[in-house]
Parts: sequence; C-alpha cells; structure tokens
Amino acid sequence: MRDYRDAKAMAHTARVFLGNHGLKITNSQSLELIATALGVADWNTLAAKIRGEVSSARTEAATPPAATINAGIRPRVPRFSSELERTFQRALAHADARKHQYTTCEHLLLALTDDPNASKAMHGCRVDLTALKKSLTDYIDNDLRSIVVETGISMGGSRPTAAFQRVMQRAEAHAEQMGQQEVTGENVLVVIFAERLSPAVRKLYGQNMSAEDAANFIERVIVKRNGAAGP
Repeated sequence: MRDYRDAKAMAHTARVFLGNHGLKITNSQSLELIATALGVADWNTLAAKIRGEVSSARTEAATPPAATINAGIRPRVPRFSSELERTFQRALAHADARKHQYTTCEHLLLALTDDPNASKAMHGCRVDLTALKKSLTDYIDNDLRSIVVETGISMGGSRPTAAFQRVMQRAEAHAEQMGQQEVTGENVLVVIFAERLSPAVRKLYGQNMSAEDAANFIERVIVKRNGAAGP
C-alpha cells in the first residue's frame, strides 16, 4: 500500500486518471494535488519531508549488519524512462495531428516503432518495421475516422483510451517484477499483447511476433531465428 513516500508515483497515477476522464493537468499540478491530499502545505514541503526521511534511513542503515540492512526495505516504484516519455508524447502527437478524440494502442504501437528499446526488440523478433509502420499508419488514417473530431480538438486534446492506460499500468508492473528502476518501451511491448482484441496486437501477430517472442527477447535475450525463437 502506498504512503506519502510514494507521492510522485501517486501524482503520476492521479494525472493519468484525470487525463483519462477529460481533465488534463500538468506534472506540477498533480504533485501539488497529492501534497494537499496528504495534508501538507505544498509539494516543496512534502518533498523536503521525504528527502529528510530518506537521509535519516540511510544514516541508520550504516551500522546494522547486512541482514538487518536488507530487511523490510521497500522496492522503489519504477519511473518511466526519458525515451518512453518521448514515445508516449509521440503517440499523443499522432492522435492530435489527426484530430482524433482518443489515443489508442495503435497510436502507441506506431510510436513504439521509433522507440530505441521497443524497436530493437521488434527487430530481434524479425518484425519488418517499415511494413508495420505502413500498416499501422493506413489503419489509423482510414479505420479510425470515426474518432475524428472536426472542431473543438486542439494539440494536447486527445485522451488515451482505457486500453492505452491498462498497457501503461501493466508496463510499470512488469518493470517492477523484473527489478528495473525504469519502465522502457520493451516493457510496453511485452504487456501490449494482453490487449488481445486490439488491432495493434493483430498487426504484431501478422508480423509473426507473439507475446512469447517478446518475452523471450526482452527477459532472456533470445533472438528469433527462421520464424521460431532460438538462442
């Protein structure tokens, strides 16, 4: 269960939740919101309290034996890498540029083709990135016309779908399970397969890439050869 020490993670969750319900707030606003919810005057005060506790904990941990040092230490919630943040922004930009009301898993997968970590994994799974980009672009331009909003949409106005949000949450959980300090495009690529009804996933299957292929490459660095996974 999260407490005030997880304030940044809580702020991120709040920002995503509000954005999914049509209310866009900045990172700073989400931090101030969490500080207020926790009964602290402002984010700077809460941040100082967190830093003070971390410093105190480090001092106390300097003297006990190793077994005591390792006992009860809470794992840190992975943060999104700078590359993945840019990938999310590209996905939103793909939707905004087309005046789409929603940002879907297809926008996300298209953005992942230019993500350094995810594209490396797809290449390792023998995905033709050029063909995948074209297929996704054609789908987004032609099959998603129903979510175009001719008026009232502006840059930053597109909202991630529930499926998009689920992928983000699963990616964070996958990174934490893997013991990573950062969530990357590779984590997103593994967990996107859970959205089985998504056209994005069908297009990956169309490239003969499966969830098992993604996990083999990302978790065990097994490169797919001749249509099958192999060492």
